[in-house]
Amino acid sequence: MDVQWYPSRFEGRVAIVTGASTDPGIGTASARRLALEGASVVINARGEDRLRATERTLRSEGLEVVAVPGSAGSDGVAELLVDTAVDSFGRVDLLVNTVGGVPFVGSALDLSREDLLATVGLNTWPGLALVQAAMARGLADGGGAVVNISSGSPQKTTPSMAAYAAAKSALNALTRTLANDLGRRGVRVNAVSPGLTRTEATRDLWGSDGGAAAGRRMLLGRLTEATDVAAAVAFLLSDEASSITGVLLDVDAGNHVDTGSWSPFSPDAVGGPGGAPAATGSRVT
Repeated sequence: MDVQWYPSRFEGRVAIVTGASTDPGIGTASARRLALEGASVVINARGEDRLRATERTLRSEGLEVVAVPGSAGSDGVAELLVDTAVDSFGRVDLLVNTVGGVPFVGSALDLSREDLLATVGLNTWPGLALVQAAMARGLADGGGAVVNISSGSPQKTTPSMAAYAAAKSALNALTRTLANDLGRRGVRVNAVSPGLTRTEATRDLWGSDGGAAAGRRMLLGRLTEATDVAAAVAFLLSDEASSITGVLLDVDAGNHVDTGSWSPFSPDAVGGPGGAPAATGSRVT
């Protein structure tokens, strides 16, 4: 990893980052960025082996990190994450909710009730559960901050991504409503909306050439990196954004203002209708 100077915006702060086991990945990049800026970080993901490997890597970089495996949306996991933060570091200040995915890919005409509810639940409940648990253990005590990872999908009309777009629309509405609800208690809630991002979860869409071809299709001529998203997350969590709440920040190499119709997603590209597995940390346009 290249030596690089970072500000110390999070000295004495404690963060929880979900979906932080893949590298490159938005969760891992966010955890690393917060820790590099002085935060103590609890990281979480479903797969224990990969999560423990990420924990070892971050610790080898001199970063203060504790791993807690488990599916973020399962009963008791959010509470366990918050309890670990408080027990290990004395408090909880910052939340980064990156868990999401695409359990169903295909036309809305083929979408079942179960598929729709599963997709909406996957992309909304884990983050909300963590906010609830953190509020119960003092998130508001020091003026906490939350960032949810959304997607550019609600701004598009990609037929095969109807369920995902609906789910991220729900997350966006939840973000704004939580911002209203918690703002009077001193807690800010924002979201970052990545487009196609060079992560492990999206490797099938860029991996053949390192993302060069996909990047050329973007307005700014390059693919968004996980570190780009992490930088936006860190800004929104920092005191520099102390008057910002309820916003959705696009980090997508200009994709949201591009007039082109290209999308990397089609049923054939990701396994056919219903064939794409839920992918924690995957980001789509």
